[in-house]
Amino acid sequence: MTDIRRYPLFAGFGDAPAVPLSVETLSHAARYAYDRPPSADIVVLESADAMTPYLDSIDDLARGSADTNPQFESVTLAASMEHLQGRAAARVALVWSAPDNGGKRQLLGVFPYKSVRGHFGIPAPVWSLWEHIHSYTATPLVRAGHERHAVRRFLAFADQSGAALVRFPLFEALGAFDAALDDVLHGRAWRETDRHERAFLQSDLDEDAYLAAHIRKKKRKEFTRLWNRLAEQGDLKFVVHEGGSEAAAWVQRFLRLEAAGWKGKRGTAMKVRPHERAWFEAICAGAAAQDKLVRTELTLDGTPVAMLASFRAGAGLYTFKIAFDETYARFSPGTLLMLKGIGAFLRDGRTEWVDSCAIPGHPMVDHIWAQRRTMRSVTIATRHRAGPLFLSWSVAATHLAERARERLRVLYDRFRKEIENDQAD
Repeated sequence: MTDIRRYPLFAGFGDAPAVPLSVETLSHAARYAYDRPPSADIVVLESADAMTPYLDSIDDLARGSADTNPQFESVTLAASMEHLQGRAAARVALVWSAPDNGGKRQLLGVFPYKSVRGHFGIPAPVWSLWEHIHSYTATPLVRAGHERHAVRRFLAFADQSGAALVRFPLFEALGAFDAALDDVLHGRAWRETDRHERAFLQSDLDEDAYLAAHIRKKKRKEFTRLWNRLAEQGDLKFVVHEGGSEAAAWVQRFLRLEAAGWKGKRGTAMKVRPHERAWFEAICAGAAAQDKLVRTELTLDGTPVAMLASFRAGAGLYTFKIAFDETYARFSPGTLLMLKGIGAFLRDGRTEWVDSCAIPGHPMVDHIWAQRRTMRSVTIATRHRAGPLFLSWSVAATHLAERARERLRVLYDRFRKEIENDQAD
């Protein structure tokens, strides 16, 4: 059953805009949406099914966005809506232009978000661009040349809806969205809540020159030694796969390899979590069909010992998930795979840069990929009367929670090492 709710929204807690945005909310695919343009400024989609009339528009926007985010393209976003919703329901806000003389609108922005009440006790909704357990970027897709208009409309939508805060986590700094957001924030209370760098690969050098320029000679010799020692175990090959003919079988091998290691023992491997497994299978199948799935691996006598799934977006590549056979851990097969990937990626005429999607200071890739991409997180107060007060409280509470988590992590690691030492004795 299609659920259609059309309304101009007023927050009731602040100044309403002079011309309220019209909003249409769809819980399921509306038949009429397939054959006529939207008649609302904002279309809110509440399910993967509701996205189906707009898949082509979303992909057209992705091609026309200066920033890239494969997780917000149609295939992956629909799979996330289907399998990774979690307790708080996610929504996708499609931001449209004003209609032209013929009534036609253009999609200007895709803003997946969650609205949560009770965020650190705040008695009003707090919106956040959607991050889930497998998120590596939450940069919204906004049409090139229309970034400021798209961001203003989304923030106006939050104002009208009664949200107290809007959080933009983990987006690319120095990009088109970043510049637009900084411009739009004039007159609003806001705080940058995080800024960090992660490993990135972009160079005009060839493989040998890159390695010589960015990795110490002693370290290069160590990697060569590890490669030669691993090669003594059998026929060692580095392989790059593209296209979709064998993608499904490769994905199943990847899932088995990941589950065979420490993630399987802890119960966090995708293979043992049905929703995450279905999500990964769906996004890989969709990317392979669009020629956007890049599969690299090290094989020993034809059996994978390290595997990496990456996704194309525009001229870039995002290295998403890596798995390796822990039987060969002493040879560092994951590091060798990422090291061999440098040459493959630099030679790839379709790839201008590669984002590691790694945590800052990653112990493996940070030492072999020399460039860095800066990521930001920003929290903004809406026009809600208590917005600035809620902003200060949210930022302070978030920092306290982060410090507490870090302390617990240190204590956990210390406790785990003590247990392992006792077992060794």
